[in-house]
Amino acid sequence: MPKKKKILIVEDEQFTLKLYTHLLSEEGYEIMATPRASEALRLAKDFKPDMFIVDLMLQDGDGFSLIKGLRQISSFQKTPILTLSNLGQETDIHEAVKRGASKYLIKSNVRFEDIVATVKDLIK
Repeated sequence: MPKKKKILIVEDEQFTLKLYTHLLSEEGYEIMATPRASEALRLAKDFKPDMFIVDLMLQDGDGFSLIKGLRQISSFQKTPILTLSNLGQETDIHEAVKRGASKYLIKSNVRFEDIVATVKDLIK
């Protein structure tokens, strides 16, 4: 049986964090989650995820800096980063992609099935 793919979710909204964790666990992924940007880099090094899901508004920082920080770690330079945020401005999307996000979805415009499909597409 193949090894479960691992996803680190960085999301400060508890309900959303639990929902994503539940949905993606049901799909067979191993999930680690944190609401804090400061914890995410440490967890990433220990957990070694195959993918990241990052919100831009976090309890103790912002997802833009986190994405940039992840991309500066050699082992995560090619790891997919899905940005899921309520920030829908073109400037926010552009900034996230510029810093290394693989894909950007606006929470209010996307269904959970789309999130799961995007994860499956990115984590092959």
